[in-house]
Amino acid sequence: MSWINKIFGTNKVEKIPTRKIDYTQITKDWNANPVSPEIEIKVDGIDLIMDIYLNHFQFDKYQEGDKVKIRFKNCSEYSLNTCNDEGYFYGQYRTNHNELPWGEFYEIKSGLDKELPNPIHRIQNNNSDRKHFIFFFKDETFECLASDYSLNFYNEKVLNSCKKNYNVVLEDKEIGTSKLEKADAPMGVAFGLVEFNGIKTPYKLLKEYCLKNNIVINTDDPEFEFIDTQVIPELKVFREDGLEIKGVAGNAITGMKDEGYEISILGISYPFYEEEFPHHVEHYKNMFKKE
Repeated sequence: MSWINKIFGTNKVEKIPTRKIDYTQITKDWNANPVSPEIEIKVDGIDLIMDIYLNHFQFDKYQEGDKVKIRFKNCSEYSLNTCNDEGYFYGQYRTNHNELPWGEFYEIKSGLDKELPNPIHRIQNNNSDRKHFIFFFKDETFECLASDYSLNFYNEKVLNSCKKNYNVVLEDKEIGTSKLEKADAPMGVAFGLVEFNGIKTPYKLLKEYCLKNNIVINTDDPEFEFIDTQVIPELKVFREDGLEIKGVAGNAITGMKDEGYEISILGISYPFYEEEFPHHVEHYKNMFKKE
């Protein structure tokens, strides 16, 4: 064959290098509902908030109605486009399944440009120092540029059942209210976000109080106004009729400026816990029901 090559030459086919996308997969023990995630998106100042239903078919710890609220902090722009699972596998996106497996939520480290596909919704004009996120849904693909993200898992039915407002009191002064919308039912724990009454910087209030009263602060980050306290004896929670919701281990607060601060009541005794929070107990029991 060498004489043919001398006459006609050779057509050398150069191998096209495969682009390597460096990413971190965020959906490891959870994911969006594969049939109907029912994506809801809203802008909150410079943050973007996405609510979706969770995949309770694959992950046993979730049940029907469980959702996650993803807050993309300091978001500059986002795209929720119509590339579905079939389109992605047929090569209709600017990356493919071999480079970036479909059906997950990722933070892109490198290897994929930040030119988002249309339609693009801009929240801010400055894209510098933003992280790149992408989430593949059954019928849509989501991308955004944001400084960071946070996750808040909840159950829609339980949240709607939390109709009571509990008064949060610090040293005989009411500082806010909470719905105590979250729980660890087996441990008798109820906790929830505090809606502060006209307090501009809860972090400052809590930190100064803890320092003044020798309350141990587990974690303190002034940059993000994050604080995590041990039990605060004079931090109390009352029902609207004046009954105190007591936990044998006491009450503590944790949280940060961008995500809010949660109060935890630790070790509420049964049967009072089940009487006061039947929705939390029911939600826990439903986790073990088999179809």
